[in-house]
Amino acid sequence: MKRVSLLLVSLALAACSGHTIHRFEVDILSFIPQSQRQGELDLATAQIRFPDDPAGQLLEVPAAEALVDGRLEISLIVKNTGTLDSNLSLEVRLGPKDDTDLYDGQGGDFSAVQQTVSLAPGEEKTVTLTLDVNPNTPAFNLIQSGQFRVGARLSLSGERVQYTLTRAELMLRLKLFNLIPNP
Repeated sequence: MKRVSLLLVSLALAACSGHTIHRFEVDILSFIPQSQRQGELDLATAQIRFPDDPAGQLLEVPAAEALVDGRLEISLIVKNTGTLDSNLSLEVRLGPKDDTDLYDGQGGDFSAVQQTVSLAPGEEKTVTLTLDVNPNTPAFNLIQSGQFRVGARLSLSGERVQYTLTRAELMLRLKLFNLIPNP
């Protein structure tokens, strides 16, 4: 009787583990130097990239072929310190691991998500950009390859704006038991 009970408990645990979803998080902000996380855009410097490298940041996801879904979030605090209205555009770009310039529209890179915000003089806002990574989308397929590049670009149309990058995070859900082939 003990053996039967132990066998049933073992089978139940094995069945449950086959449905387990693992969460994989990457703090992209940690790849961006502290000195670049805040600053000012003005007429002379109307654009900044995070990270500064045009190739973006290479990310590697172990067991990415077991990807279920995910989310990429980037947050900034922006304040118009000028005397004129300003428009800011925040864009997240993704590309394959071999792409050397995420911002040229060549080599497989693409704009994954973009948002524009308007600021009156003295106005401050928090801008959060969210990309849901769902199956059969370009972002999903790229991340599922296991190695890809990510970068963000902040562009100013206006006089002067201060920015502080507060969050850049990739959260993925993986079902690792999907890696076991079916007989």
